[in-house]
Amino acid sequence: MVNIELFDAVIIGGGPAGSCAALRLLELGHRVALVEQYIFPRPQIGESLSAGVRNIFDYLGAGHLLSGRGYIDGLPAQVIWENARERKVELRKHSDSIMVDRGKLDYDMLQLAVSRGLVLFQPAKPETFKQQGDHWKVVIKVGNEHRELRTVFVLDSRGRSGSKMIDKIITAPPMVALYANTSRISMPASTLIEAQEDGWLWGSPLPGKGFRMMAFFAPEDLRKGNADKLFRNRISSSVLFHDGLKDLEPSGTRSCMVLNYSHNKPWDNNYIRIGETAFTLDPLSSTGVEKAMRFSLQTVIAVNTILSAGDTEISRTFFEDHIAESMGQHLKWTSAYYQSAWPESNNVFWKERSKVNISAKSTQTAFHQKLTFRLDKITAEKKNDAIAGGAWPVEAIDRLWYKKIRLSPQLTFVKTVCVENDRLELKDAVKHPAIDREIAYIDNLAIFPLICGIQGTETLGELIYSWSQKISFEKARNITVRLCNLGLMELS
Repeated sequence: MVNIELFDAVIIGGGPAGSCAALRLLELGHRVALVEQYIFPRPQIGESLSAGVRNIFDYLGAGHLLSGRGYIDGLPAQVIWENARERKVELRKHSDSIMVDRGKLDYDMLQLAVSRGLVLFQPAKPETFKQQGDHWKVVIKVGNEHRELRTVFVLDSRGRSGSKMIDKIITAPPMVALYANTSRISMPASTLIEAQEDGWLWGSPLPGKGFRMMAFFAPEDLRKGNADKLFRNRISSSVLFHDGLKDLEPSGTRSCMVLNYSHNKPWDNNYIRIGETAFTLDPLSSTGVEKAMRFSLQTVIAVNTILSAGDTEISRTFFEDHIAESMGQHLKWTSAYYQSAWPESNNVFWKERSKVNISAKSTQTAFHQKLTFRLDKITAEKKNDAIAGGAWPVEAIDRLWYKKIRLSPQLTFVKTVCVENDRLELKDAVKHPAIDREIAYIDNLAIFPLICGIQGTETLGELIYSWSQKISFEKARNITVRLCNLGLMELS
């Protein structure tokens, strides 16, 4: 007879996204298991972490994992991107970025979760997933033994291997990455980024002794010749990397396919895909780990809402909206950055990647339609960013004090999903064509109760004075400026 073990969530895969979700779910009091197929520490690329991971690790009570271990902080960057013809090297400071040993870091995160109550099955392989009523039955194989787990949620964090091609919405043309390590002796103590005629290079010192060099280019280029020869040609023709050829490590040139995608149905009846199982980002941004962990935290909020309050619809909507928004903003940024590179549209590699476009599906899911709508807005509209341009400063209030103020005629009142005490709730909010999303709070203050009573007969000064009876004068003044700069209120 198979013993049945009960959990609130079973996580498949022990990378940063899975461990992050486990740590937060445990903190909220849920019973969590994690199934990992491989023994840790394991070799893993993706050592460059963006600055935002520090806040996430601190939030999880795991900030100490980023100290010690020989990790490298605050590397400057040498960049050749827009000015390659002049061979001009741009120097940038990235004081909060960090280079880590991913094998060690993934191991440390998983062990921290175990110390806080995670039930870990490792090495263990998931064999079947079957939904039974409001639970999932997960059968795993641990050694020669089969175990049956019953859970409300399955969080699939197996990475790129966790999604089939048929389920992927491709968000950019594929690339090939060739990479090899060289000695630090001949290379600068900097992160290096260089655009070439039909691809780009990235490199950085690694914790330990080596220096990683990577070449990204279109897959069809690899069909023209030997991978090692192609890699050496790319490195030897570069400005920043050519000295790395002298001390290449004997392990040789390795390759991996780089595919940017989103899963077509990331939330499927409480089977939820997180991390790179849900979506991947262009490596140009070096934010993959941060985004995976941040998205895991948002997923936990949705899961916790259902486990504590049973509200599935707003949880799924919150989850899918955050994927669509995150991917939309990322694709907008990467397409603009590819467009700014010095080859411009002279080469197919750069021309294809400077567009925001996703693959079509014969049968579109609701999420695919949501993502398409989001990207259509990005490509079609010229956003009116009132905060960045045309904003009036706080000091202008004195000369505008007696001006009449009213709500914008384009303003509408709506309900939106907000996070309250680690759960999702519907809140009153405002919406305007000039801003991307509904707004319920500014500076942690609910906006609806403040503005719903505005008649349009008040002066700016009278409104600020009225609000200062509920909040401080300084806060009332600053919020008034913010709302005017967003276009939600107008002076007449």
